[in-house]
Amino acid sequence: MQHRYYCLWGDEGKKFESNPLLFKEIYRELGAPESEIWDGYYSLQELNIDENLRSILRRCLPDERISFDTGERFYHSVGRGSMEYARLLENERIRIVDAVIYPREEEIECIFRELKDVAEIITYGGGTSVTGGIIPSGKRRYAVSLDTRNLDFFRVDERSMVLEAGAGIRGPDLEDMLEKKGLTLGNFPESFLYSTVGGWIATNAAGQESNRYGKIKDMLLGIKMVSPAGTFTDHVVPAESAFFRVSDIATGSEGAFGIITRAWLKLHKRPEKLYFRSYMYRGFSEGIEALRRLFTSGRSPMVSRLSDERETFLSLLAIRESLATGIFKFYLKSRGVLENGSLMIIVDDRNISLDGGVSLGSMPSRYWMKTRYDRPYMYNELLKHGIVAETIETSVTWGEVERLYSNVKKSFQDALNDLRINGTIMCHASHEYVSGTALYFTFLFYAENERERYLKILRRSVMNSILESGGSISHHHGIGTYLGDEFMKYKGKQYEMIRILKNYLDPDNMLNPGVLQ
Repeated sequence: MQHRYYCLWGDEGKKFESNPLLFKEIYRELGAPESEIWDGYYSLQELNIDENLRSILRRCLPDERISFDTGERFYHSVGRGSMEYARLLENERIRIVDAVIYPREEEIECIFRELKDVAEIITYGGGTSVTGGIIPSGKRRYAVSLDTRNLDFFRVDERSMVLEAGAGIRGPDLEDMLEKKGLTLGNFPESFLYSTVGGWIATNAAGQESNRYGKIKDMLLGIKMVSPAGTFTDHVVPAESAFFRVSDIATGSEGAFGIITRAWLKLHKRPEKLYFRSYMYRGFSEGIEALRRLFTSGRSPMVSRLSDERETFLSLLAIRESLATGIFKFYLKSRGVLENGSLMIIVDDRNISLDGGVSLGSMPSRYWMKTRYDRPYMYNELLKHGIVAETIETSVTWGEVERLYSNVKKSFQDALNDLRINGTIMCHASHEYVSGTALYFTFLFYAENERERYLKILRRSVMNSILESGGSISHHHGIGTYLGDEFMKYKGKQYEMIRILKNYLDPDNMLNPGVLQ
């Protein structure tokens, strides 16, 4: 029997609300068709059930928490990365897990024992990996996806401002429960609506308010991790000076060391009021300098997001036409920032104002806040027209920002020219530090076929340029299976230490074997 599965981001049927001129401009520039060439569905034959695997899993789990359903297996085998989408768009055959399991914390050790010699285990949180992090490697007889949704503990110590949370809790559920107490964890990544606590820790995620609350590693007081070598739990204290904690080695490990089952995290009072400010700078360089002055002076707004000229142009184009829009654009033109402006968004619980730039009031920032989780839906529309969208992020010191930014744009354009395809690249700075910033590059390209091959070449050109210009291999997306080769080179001798830890905690290499080569 043939099945068809919707495989684009988010809720089926939801569209990116925008001025149609935005998409027309992109289709025109990239030479893509205005009519859809893909509906976002993937066709798949009914998958076979392996009864031997079922009998093994039954030693640890009841039948209701073991699934061989074709749809569940498909959805647990593809993330939200561009490489997966390129394959799905061209209806290529993909590797799919043999079973999906939904264990409770106390059942995981049994699973490790029973699957030790026969299966790889891939941890699944919200399925929002954009680096190929949940793709089966095919290195073992079976591939089993371990879904963490039943790891849903939740307890708040209000006196100590400590949250104990299960790894499977999703962002909205966690913040809804905290909001009732006037509290927040403060981690709001773009994937917030679907991603989980465990996924945040496994990738060392950073939310959009990281200027205030830090990355997930800065929020952690400790974790509990179950590995094939045993179960490890941190002492939950504000700080310690005793070598390293379990959380130190599990954060960013992407399921390769063990299953993170629960975490203890710092809480904060929810801001009573937010202030919204927006500015337009005369170019990305001017905006970067404004950010540098702001953060090196000791001021750090909760959100600061600076788009380069290209991203700003497309953002303005996305605004639906109205009298207010016309007046707004006339104002920008009269101030000389309509054509090559760089938009800055500021959100904070203090009334922060910036030097330089053209003040735009609060509306652009308020609109960004309202729609801050919607951008992936734009990519959905582009994919339907054969356009692949990719994001690559890095962190870099203030002294190297402009060199890295220029080098990446040049490398990308050179690669496009060599491939003789159409594409565009844009960038924003969105996580700031005293010593530097995180740059988030987005590139689009259109090709009628061989999209995966073109994508790999373009990714490599951008990634090599980043590393040669002093940037980090990633800031918050993680490594996954996309960056394996670059990761080994990037870490150098440190990679040997990582392998030693891996061999101790997972001596049979059964956990996410595709992540560490």
